[in-house]
Amino acid sequence: MSTRRFFTFCIFLSMTLFFVTMAMAQEVTVAQVVVCRDVVDRMPVGSSDVMPAGTERVFCYTRINGAQGETTITHNWYYKGALKASVVLPVRTSDWRTWSSKNLLPEWTGEWMVEVLSKDGAPLESIVFFVK
Repeated sequence: MSTRRFFTFCIFLSMTLFFVTMAMAQEVTVAQVVVCRDVVDRMPVGSSDVMPAGTERVFCYTRINGAQGETTITHNWYYKGALKASVVLPVRTSDWRTWSSKNLLPEWTGEWMVEVLSKDGAPLESIVFFVK
């Protein structure tokens, strides 16, 4: 094989691999994220950005789009800036609903945030809510 043909073949192969990789690396996005009082039949119930003091448990419901094959997301639960829980959740299809929950102590009033991270730790979305 001549040097020129070999070089052309290498360029062709590189470009093909690049486009295949780009097609497979479709970005995972958050289509919906809500904080709610419950999840029933895979749907959020009682969503609000303010939960009453004395609420014993809250849920973070997340709908994910764009996953190619199985992956994971992480819900990081923060109370007044301090990490209280980190929950890894499976994502098994390109349109996936998942959730995590956090039991709340009565004295945990104030600002909360749930951060949604991709499998590689990149921030996808966050939601702030208050317990008052």
